[in-house]
Amino acid sequence: KMSYGSIDGSGFGSRNPFGGPSRQGYQPLATQIDPNELQELFQETSANVFRINSNVTSLERSLRSLGTSNDTQELQDGLHATQQETNKTITTSTKAIKQLSEVVRGSSRVCQERLQLDRLKNQLSDAIQRYGAVQKKIADKSKSLLPTGQRNTKQVSP
Repeated sequence: KMSYGSIDGSGFGSRNPFGGPSRQGYQPLATQIDPNELQELFQETSANVFRINSNVTSLERSLRSLGTSNDTQELQDGLHATQQETNKTITTSTKAIKQLSEVVRGSSRVCQERLQLDRLKNQLSDAIQRYGAVQKKIADKSKSLLPTGQRNTKQVSP
């Protein structure tokens, strides 16, 4: 992977060219970013959207096992790990979309990239909504499955 290096001599991180505050005269990378790197970022983000959706599918499957004989510590740990990974992936993808937006907005290049960006934004947004919905279901189901001892203190009637 190519790194962006220091763009304006201030030596701020080699990973995120848009990370620093925008100083006077600081040129967002639009003119300097290599089209291949731009496509790479599109592809990575697209792969991340796919990963979020796959994780949602796997969480939905695990959700069905909560409270059944298949509800094991392993299942619980897996749920937790998948949620953590998905949270990270969403953060990464959201940052990448911001980065892509800056590049594409500042670019004189064709509208094909704008369409690509819009499609990706919508796909990410849909994936995040699906994830939010399944997370809520998991939280609700987990609450309803609190050990009997904890439930009795709340006097929950059958």
